Amino acid sequence: IVAGWTMSFGMGSADFWLIKTNSSGAMLWNKTYGGAGEDKAYSVQQTSDGGYIITGSTESRGAGSSDFWLVKTDAEGVAQWNKTYGGQYADSAFCVQQTSDGGYIVAGATESFGTDSSDFWLVKTVANGFVQWNKTFGGTGFDRAFSVVQTSDLGYIVAGETGSFGSGNLDFWLVRTDSAGTVLWSRTYGGASLDTARSVQQTSDGGYIVAGWTNSFGTGGSDYWLVK
Repeated sequence: IVAGWTMSFGMGSADFWLIKTNSSGAMLWNKTYGGAGEDKAYSVQQTSDGGYIITGSTESRGAGSSDFWLVKTDAEGVAQWNKTYGGQYADSAFCVQQTSDGGYIVAGATESFGTDSSDFWLVKTVANGFVQWNKTFGGTGFDRAFSVVQTSDLGYIVAGETGSFGSGNLDFWLVRTDSAGTVLWSRTYGGASLDTARSVQQTSDGGYIVAGWTNSFGTGGSDYWLVK
């Protein structure tokens, strides 16, 4: 299952695009979701009922210039429900995971809430997409969350980039929370230049593996960076 956006099909300048393939990569079906504005999907996961949960940003609906958009489909990609979350400014979701209670955890960036220009935004929903709680994390700089995973103790690990903390323009930022989204600890990794984390997973030893890219270290303008 592949999620992104298309300007070739659908209703608007960009629409969510969901493609289902067989094991050889041949397309079985595809669906678009969106309106007249730009709607961009960044993350998809198959859900426990065989359907799919998709998240990204929408300019076609919601409260602000862009909002988090969560779309739940059945196994054939037919939308069952959708929800927007956001305020009057730009809010973009980059990752969604189904949680052990059947709800969803969505991570991204908000300019509508939090401390300043852009903050990590974590939204926890129940199974039908209604908000259970939400939390912002950040400082006076530019902070964006790109990845979230539920941890073995039912808390969350969130990874992204921070311009508020650390040693450079942007650094990897790893934030660990409990099951209610309260911060347990956070760590930054980086150098004097631009470093951004895009994906995090918990490892079998209870630690974490974080992937992104670095302009502070390595051989070129930017290199893959893997931090354990």
